[in-house]
Amino acid sequence: MTTIEPIVRAIPPTGRGTELAAPASAPTLDWSEAEQGLNTDTFCWLATVRPGGAPHVVPVFAVWSGSSVFVSSKDSSRKSRNLAADGRCVVTTQAAGAHLVVEGTATRVSDRDTLQHASEVFETVYGWPTTVTGDAIDAPYSAPTSGGPPFGIHEITPTTAFAFPAEGNFMPTRWQFPTG
Repeated sequence: MTTIEPIVRAIPPTGRGTELAAPASAPTLDWSEAEQGLNTDTFCWLATVRPGGAPHVVPVFAVWSGSSVFVSSKDSSRKSRNLAADGRCVVTTQAAGAHLVVEGTATRVSDRDTLQHASEVFETVYGWPTTVTGDAIDAPYSAPTSGGPPFGIHEITPTTAFAFPAEGNFMPTRWQFPTG
């Protein structure tokens, strides 16, 4: 998988109440630290758009893989149906001392090589053993609320990402990803 390097810029806090924020001389969060945070075995939150335009947010397994985020989901689930109709979405988590937010567009993965790669990354990060079956992954176990396997894989291509300090001393950071 290709690794991408986004364009970084600080988001200086302004206005009342920001005197406790990191000083203007504080560094931005390094993208490699954000990548590590996106590859921890913690739950992430996926926000999608319902057909009527209302938001839908659920906890998911999500993993970063060099240039995209993989999310697993049963094809009949609300989140999968939302992504099939409108791929715009947001993945969030707290890791690496930061609140991390990745905005992007999801597409359903169907090619075996990408599914195999996603399967391997899920096992590396979460210890979740899956196997590729057709255009999905199968698993010996899953979350009780998942509906059980098989699970489709959605690959989220990021457009913008943000980091906001939860711990540590860095400036709120924005990364813009190349398009096209």
